Amino acid sequence: MEHLGPHHADSADGTAAQGTARKKRSPLRLPAGILAAVLAVAGVGSLAALLLEALRGEEVWPGFAAGAFYCLPLAFLMMAGLVIDSIVRRRRG
Repeated sequence: MEHLGPHHADSADGTAAQGTARKKRSPLRLPAGILAAVLAVAGVGSLAALLLEALRGEEVWPGFAAGAFYCLPLAFLMMAGLVIDSIVRRRRG
C-alpha cells in the first residue's frame, strides 16, 4: 500500500507538493472547466424555461429543447473528463 502523506522532501504542511502539482496543470484545464460550468448553467436554464412554458400551456420554442438536450450532456461529459484527468494526473505525480 502506498504512503499518501507528504514526502520527506516536502514541508510538513504539504505546500511543496501542491506547488508542483499546480505547475503541471494544463493551460486548457481552467477554460474547459469554465466552459463546462457555463454549459451546465445554460442547460439548466433552458430546461427551466422549457418546463415553465410547458406548464403555462404555451408553445415551447425548440431552442430551449435543443439547449437542454445538448448542453447538459456535453457539460456532464466535460466535467467527467476533467475529473478523470485530475485522477490520472494525481496518480502519475
